[in-house]
Amino acid sequence: MNLKDLFLLPNLITVGRLFASIYLFTQHLISNFSISTLVLIIALIGISDSIDGIVARRLNQVSKLGTILDPVCDRIVFLLLLFWLAEIFPDWFFYGILIREILVMIGSLYVLTKTKTIKVSNIGKIGTVLIFFSICFFVINSGNEQSIFLLFGIFSLIFYYFVALEYFYKIFIKK
Repeated sequence: MNLKDLFLLPNLITVGRLFASIYLFTQHLISNFSISTLVLIIALIGISDSIDGIVARRLNQVSKLGTILDPVCDRIVFLLLLFWLAEIFPDWFFYGILIREILVMIGSLYVLTKTKTIKVSNIGKIGTVLIFFSICFFVINSGNEQSIFLLFGIFSLIFYYFVALEYFYKIFIKK
């Protein structure tokens, strides 16, 4: 691993998202923002999650550091976002995502220690997008337990676990 890779544009995007999120989530309360601003913040975090990978491939700047840094920063930022917005989620959604993220982190550590690589699937990307939409819908609809957004959240969480099971299968069963 080469330290100069930290200064590649995709890795700067990743680290920038991490530091911006840490600042935002530790220095501001969600009550300081309007619903539309919160949705914009969530959307920007979700979009930046993809942009670093797109930039890395387009500029041919895929690095060993980036393949480790990106998923680690993604998990940290996502968990920070989850805790920051915890009061607007139903408990089942919050704990469902939290448990899944812990399991994914454990699986990721296993993959890193075994020097295996797992290619991100399109289904995984769809699962992440669905979860980010669910988070936005909970922000928009906070407090209303009777809505289509609630059903969307249930569906998204189930799909998100399905994606985790797909990765589990690729790591442990399909060799």
